[in-house]
Amino acid sequence: MEDSPLSLVELRPRKKRVYWYVFEPSDEFEKPWWRPEETVSDREHWLSVQHDGSEVGRCKFTLDEGVVSHPQLGDMPHGQLDILAFEVAVSARGKGVGRDTVAAIRAAYPLPRLTALNDNEKSRGFWDSLGWVRIEHRIPSLRSERVTYSEPFPRKVSG
Repeated sequence: MEDSPLSLVELRPRKKRVYWYVFEPSDEFEKPWWRPEETVSDREHWLSVQHDGSEVGRCKFTLDEGVVSHPQLGDMPHGQLDILAFEVAVSARGKGVGRDTVAAIRAAYPLPRLTALNDNEKSRGFWDSLGWVRIEHRIPSLRSERVTYSEPFPRKVSG
């Protein structure tokens, strides 16, 4: 994005009665991922992506910092950061917010391998545009609408 950089603000769920609340309701976000959570885990993280004081994106991810081995993704010696839900605000789409957010997440978490789940054609187009690798089940009859993406590897890791 032009002007000033994006900032990532990690949010903590707040419990009200039965449900956990993370994000404030907003017409800027279309997906149902941002509804109250029934349960939360220590592995789950939520980011509000901010630009000039306005929320322009949202992300939910899990973080495994130990050595991870995945049958289709291979070994991940520095762990895995798995983006479970990611959305750019309606008014900020097409302005590089998604690409800049992924770069900011990479800068904030330099070691783990980044992966992402997606569930529709539009989101697949986004991950394809980043050059990420689509991982689908080897057996066509077992493939689903939900596809995993991984950042390209090998990637040079400092440290």
